[in-house]
Amino acid sequence: MSITAFACDVCSCGSANNSVFTNAIHGNFIGMSYNHMFFQYKEGVFEDSPVADDRINTVTVTGQYQINDRILINAILPYRFNYRYTSEADVSVSGLGDVSIYGLISVLNKASMHVLKLGLGLKLPTGKFDLQSSQDNKTSSTQLGTGSLDVALPVQYAFGFGDFSFNLSAVYFVKNTNSQSFKYGNQTQVNTSIAYAIPINKGFIMSPYVGVNYDQFKASERFEIIDHRTSGYMTNTNFGIQMETERVIMGLNSQLSLDQNLIEHEVLFKYGLGVFGYWRF
Repeated sequence: MSITAFACDVCSCGSANNSVFTNAIHGNFIGMSYNHMFFQYKEGVFEDSPVADDRINTVTVTGQYQINDRILINAILPYRFNYRYTSEADVSVSGLGDVSIYGLISVLNKASMHVLKLGLGLKLPTGKFDLQSSQDNKTSSTQLGTGSLDVALPVQYAFGFGDFSFNLSAVYFVKNTNSQSFKYGNQTQVNTSIAYAIPINKGFIMSPYVGVNYDQFKASERFEIIDHRTSGYMTNTNFGIQMETERVIMGLNSQLSLDQNLIEHEVLFKYGLGVFGYWRF
């Protein structure tokens, strides 16, 4: 039996350019974001092999409902349209990605200057998974989903000091085997940021921020045969600006690589761009 598995779940990494302030939003909101991530890889093993481009685009609708002062539920609905440009042919794929639903509970009292939330969630297999693509590609850019029901374990922390604020969010994904016996490796995502709030006028605040995102994933496997090449990590700097009124939050950001190892350094993350907007109700 011959098994080839070159895909890692890099395109669903937490380095997606959503607002790093989402974990600090209290109450009900609905919003939308657009994220673009650009990867490159060599098509062959030689020094002069052609370079292929992967452009991963995601439009995400996010909603949050605050059940009470301590408990909230959150839903994330992504739509992907990805493009791969190679020396032989161009490939595109679009459609619904994997929908995520999770709940969070605040474990600190209101008097605390700190916010700490622990949660549990599910990533549903709503995005199409194609086994042939998982064997042929370097990243998972030609996949819309993992094809498996995965468990998410989120942690969110925030602390404010004067006009400064610090945010940290982390998620550990426990990924399961899908119907085609393929399993992406478990994944750890950590996003941090420091922001400075600048009051512009009454009811309008502008906050530039800078942070670091880390994404690490274990190796993929099929029939319990592990492809160790697909384990890897990315560490990116994340910087941008957010503007906020009583009802509306919007902003933009970008990412640049600090350190990475994707498919044994054969894949390179070049940059990421994002815009986002939320409406509180």
